[in-house]
Amino acid sequence: MRKFLRILLAAALVVGVTAAAGANARQADAAGSSPKIVEIIGKDTMLMDDGTLWTSVYGFEKLRFSTDLATISERGLGITKGGRLMEYYNDHEPLLTPDASNIKQIAGGYWLRSDGTVWENYEQLKGIDRVLQIAYGKGGSEGLARTSFAMLQQNGDLLLKDHYAQGKNLKLGTIANPTAVTAMTAMDGKVAVLFNSGEVVVYEASNFDDNGTILPVTVAQNVKHIAYTPGNPTQVLLVTLKDGTVWQTGEYQGRWKLDHQVAGLISIARTVHYVDAKQFYAQREDGSWVLYDNGEIVPLEGPKAEAVDVSLSELKPLVGDTLKLGIRETYSNGAKIKVEPSKSNVAVDKPYLLKLTADGQLQVLGVGQAQVTVTTGGFEKTMTVSSSLPNNLTYAKLVSGTVFVPAKAVVKALGGTVSAANGTMEAKIGDIVFSFKAGDKKARLNGTTITLKAAPFSEKGETYIPDSLLKAAVDAKVKWDAKWRSAEISLGADAKLTVVSVETAGLVKKAMQGSLASFIGKSYWVNYFEGWDRFSKVTVVDVVPQPSGDFVVQFRNAAGKTLKGYPMSSEFVKELFTNEDYFFNFDPKKKYKWSAATWNQIKAGNVTLGMNKDQVKMAWGRPAGTSITNASGKKVETWVYYNFDTVAFVDGKVILIIN
Repeated sequence: MRKFLRILLAAALVVGVTAAAGANARQADAAGSSPKIVEIIGKDTMLMDDGTLWTSVYGFEKLRFSTDLATISERGLGITKGGRLMEYYNDHEPLLTPDASNIKQIAGGYWLRSDGTVWENYEQLKGIDRVLQIAYGKGGSEGLARTSFAMLQQNGDLLLKDHYAQGKNLKLGTIANPTAVTAMTAMDGKVAVLFNSGEVVVYEASNFDDNGTILPVTVAQNVKHIAYTPGNPTQVLLVTLKDGTVWQTGEYQGRWKLDHQVAGLISIARTVHYVDAKQFYAQREDGSWVLYDNGEIVPLEGPKAEAVDVSLSELKPLVGDTLKLGIRETYSNGAKIKVEPSKSNVAVDKPYLLKLTADGQLQVLGVGQAQVTVTTGGFEKTMTVSSSLPNNLTYAKLVSGTVFVPAKAVVKALGGTVSAANGTMEAKIGDIVFSFKAGDKKARLNGTTITLKAAPFSEKGETYIPDSLLKAAVDAKVKWDAKWRSAEISLGADAKLTVVSVETAGLVKKAMQGSLASFIGKSYWVNYFEGWDRFSKVTVVDVVPQPSGDFVVQFRNAAGKTLKGYPMSSEFVKELFTNEDYFFNFDPKKKYKWSAATWNQIKAGNVTLGMNKDQVKMAWGRPAGTSITNASGKKVETWVYYNFDTVAFVDGKVILIIN
């Protein structure tokens, strides 16, 4: 049993070799030293010096919270660095308790206020005041798991909560100099008191004279820390001497004296109960921790990130899109922690193209390539986002073999701005600044004069710039498409925008209207499009070419109302009616004769236990990835989405949902 516990503890706390975080990830240089353990309770609960609190839900799911806690106790209490009481338990975020201020000490589920009153479950203990210190212990001899609670009052009375009389306290004795007591520890009817002189005195409820007077016993001198831990047949007092060695009391009459030194523990500051006298924690004077396990000394460190997974809902988005960014850290204790994106862990090299919003998403502002770097858990991962324009710009021109495009519209599409003064126009795209004037081949780029192949010109209030200026300023490649009479501008391999000419719409209409017209008169059922009512029937009544070269599809719904889509390319019109992410070419409710309750859940975007794969796809769409494993003779299929929402199926039915 003890070997099993030690294996569990090592898996939870001892850090091994750091693993790589993926092909596109690397370990970032540490900004400072790793967080150190401040307190440990049991196997899974620990407080780090940066306020990070690690807990678990019934020993399974590991949780991490960011707090300003300075200390914690058993039964889910903590004190913040500002002296306020905080409560944590299971999977709940630690919260300040009502009337949380002026907290002096916590012990188990009790807290001592600065006014000397003692509280439990938000109620003051009746008849108790002027308390200087409290102590709590859980565990007893021979497997008895009783709790003990002791209080030291200003008048020196040492009280022990009576297990056998509700609301009663047993007076163990009166200490002549109570302000000289620096610490107490209690367990199973015993209270050990440590004085500032280094003397340790034990008060035991069962150790009394013929008159019933409890007899205090001096156990040790030159002591700096004490802690009770269960033992067999009696509890053991762990005594840390001022020289940094650790000693244990013995059995029976030997329980009142130091019986033996714990071998291997040196330079120790304090000990903390874990299992018993053969398995306990010890903190060294330098702040580091070890587990003493049947003679073995196991170094302990807090959980450390071993890998970071980063996902982005789309790497080739369109301007105006909002991208979902998912960050998950995997730790040495097996925890998988979702991290909220923020300015502290997400950096964009071109913020004029991508903007991190307050809710942790990325808003696409312009056409181009931007690097998104996530730094978290000591790892760094960079992704390239190539954004394009969803609609075409207008009025490209080909003059004497040179491609010209309208300056204001194109610069704005690239995430920049244009201003004019005294006949000169100045454009800013991020850190790039260039200025130009109609009729002048000379331009300025970041303070340097350059010569263009052709001079900009003005026409009908619009200033046109040659492709050579875009090449020089942002390294854009401009290609004239002779077939459609349009300019194709690309930045990198995948970031593109199209500027059509006045002839483009006519050419496109002539070439494409015939094939697109085949959709007219056909009926479809809405999945996700323009926020329209899901699964409602619509009929295509027209496909209208736009001056930009795009098309607007017009529909009529069952009520006879005309609905219009947004302008889109001819290829996207085709995809619209062949991709079930947008429209179905059948009535889903007739094909899938599911109950009204199931359809209501799907329409609300909810996945529930017992749903089949088709129902999950209807509710959440297609997953980002799938996997199949075998467990207990069953095939388990798991679907994972971009935001790490997870669904597991057995025999085609949902058995687990994580979101």
